[in-house]
Amino acid sequence: MNFAALRYEELSLNAFPSIHTEVCDGWILRFREGGDWRDSCVLPLYLSTRSYEDKIDFCEKKFAAHSLPCAFKMTSNVPAALDQQLEQRGYVIMGKTKVLECRAGSLPALPRQDGKNPMPEPDCCRRGNKGNKIEAFLRKNGTVIAGGTGIFEEDTMGLYDIHVSPGYRRQGLGTAICRTLMEAGFQAGVKSVHLQVLASSAEALSLYRSLGFQEIYLYWYRVRMH
Repeated sequence: MNFAALRYEELSLNAFPSIHTEVCDGWILRFREGGDWRDSCVLPLYLSTRSYEDKIDFCEKKFAAHSLPCAFKMTSNVPAALDQQLEQRGYVIMGKTKVLECRAGSLPALPRQDGKNPMPEPDCCRRGNKGNKIEAFLRKNGTVIAGGTGIFEEDTMGLYDIHVSPGYRRQGLGTAICRTLMEAGFQAGVKSVHLQVLASSAEALSLYRSLGFQEIYLYWYRVRMH
């Protein structure tokens, strides 16, 4: 059992609650009308007592009643037998994603600046009803060209929505946004910062590893396409 994977999946559920949630013998069903399979899916987080066949049938009927495609979010904690059964039923793999973590004290020191291309300093502010959200952004001529959000969850902080406008990429702006959020989180006392990145995004993975992130686990979706 990868307990870090279980913890981060639970934190993700709390950070982005669905409109409707049901529990079926250790599986969590999330429904969000108008969303895609990332918003509405089954999470087999805990041990099961009923047969996979019965539970998959149950889930398919539930999602059909909501006029939603049935999808499963899988991690390394999910038994291989379930993954195989879903494949046999026509569920294909989509959205392979790596969850990365940087522990307090692992953020590399800021490289010495040569004065020619200094690292930009994003604006940063705390938001949310309980101050549990922090945002960093860079503007040019009044327009936001890069930004990101950090959400505090217990003793960790998740980074979300890291983005840089197309015309401003490869200039260190993404690094500046991430570093600003990470420094703010560690100064606030979190023990780790985590984020999610598509497994196929080599450029993003390289950026995050340069900031001290290491892979904790991999997740993927099984989506029924018919």
